[in-house]
Amino acid sequence: ILVAWFAGNFIISKINDYKTKEANEIYANLIQDPSNKNLLEQLKNKNTNLYAIFLLKENINDFNNTALQNELKQIYNNAQTNTLLKNIIALSLGDKSIFLKNYDKLLEAYKLLEQNKIEEANVLLSQIKENSSLNQIAKNLKHYQGITQ
Repeated sequence: ILVAWFAGNFIISKINDYKTKEANEIYANLIQDPSNKNLLEQLKNKNTNLYAIFLLKENINDFNNTALQNELKQIYNNAQTNTLLKNIIALSLGDKSIFLKNYDKLLEAYKLLEQNKIEEANVLLSQIKENSSLNQIAKNLKHYQGITQ
């Protein structure tokens, strides 16, 4: 049973490696020839996340392309799309991103502290959760501005 399990895992790993390599080759070729619709469709079928990254790059070059933005919205709504990529798509489409919510709070609190609005800043800084990577910065801002914990 153990040998079969290792063999199965090895085969699955090789198949995944092949699919990744194939998607990367398609992406590299698409970078060289961005107007190739055939390659674009292949990438869409092989790797949705790489396809989204390519569309994001194209969206930067042509921000008024509504067809491109609609395609990005569809990818955003796809359950299989990487969570971080969804947040990047939201930002590129001008939507609020959960990814940067705490960062926005931190910047707003900093502006309030500059205006000596310590209590208002304290409220914002307290909303940054303990498990956030920005929590230590929030604590430092509270401490160095005389805000008690």
